[in-house]
Amino acid sequence: MKTHAILLAGGSSNRFSDEENKVYFPIGRKPALCWPLETLEKSELVDSIILVIREEDWDKTNNVIELIDPKKLIGVVVGGNSRHESEYEGLKYLKDSKKVEEEDLILIHDGARPLLPDYLLNELINVANKYGAAAPGFNSKNLSKKEKSSSVDIETIVEIQTPQVFPASELWKSYELAKLDNWQAVDTTECVSKYSGMEAMVIPGDPRNMKVTFVEDVFQLEKLLED
Repeated sequence: MKTHAILLAGGSSNRFSDEENKVYFPIGRKPALCWPLETLEKSELVDSIILVIREEDWDKTNNVIELIDPKKLIGVVVGGNSRHESEYEGLKYLKDSKKVEEEDLILIHDGARPLLPDYLLNELINVANKYGAAAPGFNSKNLSKKEKSSSVDIETIVEIQTPQVFPASELWKSYELAKLDNWQAVDTTECVSKYSGMEAMVIPGDPRNMKVTFVEDVFQLEKLLED
């Protein structure tokens, strides 16, 4: 059984900058996308990688590829207008490549989470191998005032990070059915849960695996690199 990685780099970055795709913004003196690409490249548990990008980012993507020189990179594909559509394009590319077996694992990671820890990546793959699917999560700190004042037990509110790891067969089936329904999921776990009933084993996430949403988040990541 092999593990194939889809690294998403096609976000709109509307809340980050009107001009700059956040995955190419420098962190630690290199484009943010370099970090997760390098992590995936170095992992002994990842067999291949594809990048899903925006059409207008080819030059920036080629710069990242030149900097990292990933030997596991088997393709670059242009994504869609949403995260779900970009995931679909990545999954379709892998299926059409004929290099992925149905029992293989596919992990989907958001390039806007640059500092993916090595141990977390490997643990997710190992857990998925054992239980079928895996995703990292953590207790949410982003609850609204209304939620905080309600009877909701905030300890049970979990935000799901990426990478999210599933069998190729379940991903292909789920995303094809979603396309037929003209329905889009928030993330991978939602789509697979809806169409195949498979639930990911959620393991503790890591604060370093934070998502860059605003420019201010870059400064926090820079501090993490210094620690």
